[in-house]
Amino acid sequence: MFPLLAFFVPLLIRAIPEVLMGPYIVGFDTMGFYVPNVTLWLHNGINPSGFLGTAPLFYILLLLIVASGGPLILVLKLLSPILLGFLGLSMYLFARRGLGWSPIKSSVPAILGTVYFVALRVSWDMLRNELALIFFFAVLALLNMGQRSSWKRYGLLSLAMIVVAFSHQLVAVIMLGAVAITAFFTLFRKEYIKAGILFLVSVPATVLFFVIAHFSVVASGFTDYSTNAGSPLASWTGFTSYSSMLTSGAGFFLYCYLPLLPIVIISLKRFGNLQLRSWLLMSLILLLLPIASVSPFRWVLLLIYPFAFYATDTLSVLKSIKWKRFRFTVRRIAIVYLVLSTVILSFGFMLATPENPFFYFKSTQNNGINGYINEMPSSMLQNTLPITDCQDTANALQWFKNNLNSSALLLTHTVFYSWALSTLNVNQVANYGFDNPATAAVSATQEGHNRIFLIWWVNGQGWYGLPTVPASFEEVYHSGKIAIYDYALNNTL
Repeated sequence: MFPLLAFFVPLLIRAIPEVLMGPYIVGFDTMGFYVPNVTLWLHNGINPSGFLGTAPLFYILLLLIVASGGPLILVLKLLSPILLGFLGLSMYLFARRGLGWSPIKSSVPAILGTVYFVALRVSWDMLRNELALIFFFAVLALLNMGQRSSWKRYGLLSLAMIVVAFSHQLVAVIMLGAVAITAFFTLFRKEYIKAGILFLVSVPATVLFFVIAHFSVVASGFTDYSTNAGSPLASWTGFTSYSSMLTSGAGFFLYCYLPLLPIVIISLKRFGNLQLRSWLLMSLILLLLPIASVSPFRWVLLLIYPFAFYATDTLSVLKSIKWKRFRFTVRRIAIVYLVLSTVILSFGFMLATPENPFFYFKSTQNNGINGYINEMPSSMLQNTLPITDCQDTANALQWFKNNLNSSALLLTHTVFYSWALSTLNVNQVANYGFDNPATAAVSATQEGHNRIFLIWWVNGQGWYGLPTVPASFEEVYHSGKIAIYDYALNNTL
């Protein structure tokens, strides 16, 4: 019964925003990167080194399903809740087998660690992270299952570590750090054989991690704030200096966990699981490193999982306090507080729309308290676009397809790129990323295109820092707030 609860409660809750989105999928990266990547790989083929640099296990599974006939959007809509369900089950099994907790107690971190609003934000579009976390908790369970050495157990441990490294780079960093700390601690206790085995079984995953990292994170190096050059990521997240990065990271930590900290902090010293402590230590160290291609906010988001176990342990600690008033013990008060704060924030995140978000997730630019809108979206009911603009975008692209011939080129910002690829021929679409559309139009003209169009919001309604389009574009069609613009070649930019 309890393993089923650990699986189905997260799955069903994560399914709610998918149902509310209708035929459209949830998540910025899901629509903005997973959809175009898979579409282009199926159309143009795969570059092996670039593909390996993505830690591609999730992509491999997705490509196999889609190549077998599964509709890409539907597959992603189904996979997102299923992944969260398996993550809940994996956390339950770690608590049950690795920590030796009772079935009821094991269910608490499995549910809290998947339905707290930070966990829902991870499940919103960080699907590769979730896949890696599922196997990471298997690694943690294997590390904690008894004192007796077993070659079968160590073989499974090595295999699970390889799968984590093949699934996501950031989770692999935390995993390798936790395993290394465990091995050194074992060595410190003079268990030399066991420590040697741990180092040995870690070698394949470590080698794989560095091969993958060579083609992804490591190649980008660190941000040198002393030159004031910054980086695209620094610009996107608003870091102007190293101190700004640290301040923003600390602020984001409090924003995410202030409701949870009163419960978590009680067990920080008492609950001594070495691997979860290692996770916290690794996150603190990684938060201090200005890696150019990795937002420090990502390490903060991943803290929800160890915190779920610390919060659960606190509930056990509070059970020993005998104070009671009107049949309410300290433990019952803590449980009520934990349930109410989680339900209010999580359902506010899931059910409110981006245009009218729950107050906790409203951007500070719109008189809210969410100063981290690029990492914590205002609502789950959006992908690269808010739910209210999805059908209008589909309408606009269908109009473009029906009324313009194949020589017409459509310029797309990253947020519209996957939408265009899903409707038009790949050769008709030019993605200009997050740059200026006028500059992209000039480049397209120099490349020989003479029928150039743009898709964006109607003037005055634009998102992503561009409320209106440049004067060189003229609206020729709109559906709701989404418009198609014609590029006037004779206009002065």
